[in-house]
Amino acid sequence: MLEAPKELILPKFDSQLANGSSMGWSFRGGGTSMVTGLADPLGVVRVLSRMLADAEQFGLRVRYSSDFEEFGKTRLAARGDRVSPMFDPSVSQLEGRAFWIGAFEPGGRAISLEAFRLDIVEPNLAEWVLGWMAGLYIKRKELILPSAIQPPAHSRSWIVKGPLAYHGELWTERTFKKREWFDLFSRFGMLIAFDKWQPEALWALTSKAAAMHGYVARSGYAHQERGFLQWEWEPAGADSIEWLVIAERNHLEFLIAEEYARVKLA
Repeated sequence: MLEAPKELILPKFDSQLANGSSMGWSFRGGGTSMVTGLADPLGVVRVLSRMLADAEQFGLRVRYSSDFEEFGKTRLAARGDRVSPMFDPSVSQLEGRAFWIGAFEPGGRAISLEAFRLDIVEPNLAEWVLGWMAGLYIKRKELILPSAIQPPAHSRSWIVKGPLAYHGELWTERTFKKREWFDLFSRFGMLIAFDKWQPEALWALTSKAAAMHGYVARSGYAHQERGFLQWEWEPAGADSIEWLVIAERNHLEFLIAEEYARVKLA
């Protein structure tokens, strides 16, 4: 069981909405940037509430937590290996700037996991990312060696900067044969991160297989590009050529509107 002060049991939102009671989003730590604001904040609440109801239809209970010690244990039990340095509290400062979400069967078995962290990226993602990643892996005494120092000149990463949310650790148990759930779970986490921090963009790294089989598009990312990171010695679990996926603010607002339209039709 996760520590109560660091955990929010998300299905409570459903019952509160159903009873007509007022509800505020109160995630601990990090705060919310109100520089721009959401185009349809009520729409976000309704979409997330519907997603939670869908999770219950799949027989799953969804948890939100900022306890990354617990996340490391949960991942080790579910997947048999260590969390990436980006979400390892022994080498990353995660307090107040990161959270993870898990979906669990009634017996407690983890079915899906994902994690998000907020960083201020300057001067842009292209110039910032390699130093950030190398530093974290070095702290954990793991060697990675790039074969290219910078992304290609046409990469969108040369433009994206400021508060950006990194999306990692996305995993669903192979035996859970419900494709709709994988798509829903990723979008759910992305909308939580967007509502919580309102970053300029969300970004993630993925494999050729995930990109070419349509998983990226279905999960909510509107932009993808090959060759963002290229490795001589790649990080554990990564491809030698990694794809970058990005969802900028306008993409995320469109995702909210699209999902809300489905809610109204249901």
